[in-house]
Amino acid sequence: MNSKCCFFLFLLGFILLFFYQGISKEKKKIQIKLIHADFIQKNEKNAFFLIGRVHFQHNGYELFCDRAVYYKNSNLFSGYGNVQLKSYKNKIFSQEIEYHGNSKNLKVSGKVVLFQENIKLTANAINYNFRKKIFQAIKNVVLFFHELKLSTNILEYNLHLKKISYKKGGFVFYKDSALYSKEGNFFPVEKKAKLKLEVKLILSKKYTVYSNAMEYLFQKNKINFPSPTIIIERNNTDNFIYTKEGSFFSKEEIFLSKKYCSIHYNGKIVAGDYLFFDHKKKYGFIKNVFLEDTKKKSYIIGGNGYYDLVSGLLSLKNHPVSVIKISADDSIFLYSDAIKIYFKNDSAYLIQVFSVKGLFMNENIQGKSDYLIYKKLNHSIYFYGNPIFWINNQQFSGDFISIHLKRDFLLDYLKIFKNALYIKKTNSNEFNQIQGEIMIGFFHPKNILSKILIKGNVKSVISPYFFHNKGDIKKIINKSSCGMIYMDLEEGKKIKKISCINNANSELLFWHNPSLNEPIFIPNFSWREKEKPKNEKDFIYKKMEKYRKESLLEKKEIKKIIKYN
Repeated sequence: MNSKCCFFLFLLGFILLFFYQGISKEKKKIQIKLIHADFIQKNEKNAFFLIGRVHFQHNGYELFCDRAVYYKNSNLFSGYGNVQLKSYKNKIFSQEIEYHGNSKNLKVSGKVVLFQENIKLTANAINYNFRKKIFQAIKNVVLFFHELKLSTNILEYNLHLKKISYKKGGFVFYKDSALYSKEGNFFPVEKKAKLKLEVKLILSKKYTVYSNAMEYLFQKNKINFPSPTIIIERNNTDNFIYTKEGSFFSKEEIFLSKKYCSIHYNGKIVAGDYLFFDHKKKYGFIKNVFLEDTKKKSYIIGGNGYYDLVSGLLSLKNHPVSVIKISADDSIFLYSDAIKIYFKNDSAYLIQVFSVKGLFMNENIQGKSDYLIYKKLNHSIYFYGNPIFWINNQQFSGDFISIHLKRDFLLDYLKIFKNALYIKKTNSNEFNQIQGEIMIGFFHPKNILSKILIKGNVKSVISPYFFHNKGDIKKIINKSSCGMIYMDLEEGKKIKKISCINNANSELLFWHNPSLNEPIFIPNFSWREKEKPKNEKDFIYKKMEKYRKESLLEKKEIKKIIKYN
């Protein structure tokens, strides 16, 4: 048999040995043995034919096939039928094997199966370029490596970069995760993958993840999302997490984001600049909160929050501000030190607010207290701990205040229990004053106070009004006590009518020189105008605008991502 034929035939073995075992450029002298062939023939075109149980040996490799041909003039070797290339580490099974000596290309085709230690690869064909050191598997490619399975149509392995890649779509299955991407790069040595374009990942049958880029660190069980990503709860597509950039630790089931991100949960949106979420325990932490309830058109801005999806609790600290949109021109503002929201059961929606620094129902209604509770079940807000309200320069205070609402956060009535006190300033040092056990204020539409009822040991000082008689001016003050007082207000500001009912006792006090007399005060009188909070709504609106822009960008990104998946 011609020695060149043997050389080129077993150059195949040399190439595969180089590829799979990384032999250096300095090689020992190649020794090739033809162990068996039923028939060997050479024709006039310098072609050598080996037929029947062809068997070669080279450097620990054995090549078997049914027949082989070597074309000396074109430097081409071909093997056909039941091709097997084996060593103690590697095995290749196929129907054809072909080597072009001039172009340094090796091709194995026809139901190719490759085994190497923990790797199994199947494909219609495998190409290897000796110069470029690039390995390529073509059509129906399936790669098995440890717990990973990859299927694609074209797979490349760059020996220089030690990188496996595909560019026309591929499916990857790893443990209890499955993913698809248009392009992917795998780094076996570093045990990681970088995926991009139309990435879809199913995690533990609990989440579906959509992204345009993803890094999977298999050994660390960590997934990084360097681009906008959506993580959807599989049993509820309306509940999902969006992040500009984040990470997921699959073993611990912990999600982490250090940039803008949002949680969409049962019609509520919680956004922030930092997010930690433990899926196993269903709790987490978020910074710089922006909470939006799309159904109620309500918002909470600022603060850092802890949330627990099992109990349905969101707890916010560091001076969060609540905003409830009533109309295009009117909103309720609530400033506080901390807020707790229980949102698991929407019908029993509950909010607790600690240290209410300022509550603004509109431009004319404001208040404060140590503690506040809002119960959706009975549409009521309860104020505890030194509560006080100001309505159109009228001051309301007592031991406990409750506000009852109509639809859309319009006021129905205000109720004050124990030490109820009503004060209205009439001039620089004169006041209308009414004190009783219980006070109820009734509202017309647009939160305008229309009637006030005070009962239980009522005491009042209504002052002053002036009486003119032939140039003589007298100041008159009405000091009274009774079981109940009923007042009608004009546009929520002035006393239009006042009635003193049940055991009424009234006393009129006259002063001829109004400017020289001291004002009269009822017990427990305290005018607390200096404590009125300030509404920083312009600053809050700027913050809201910032998050609205982020929200619009988020919606655009979500549309882009979902469009391709």
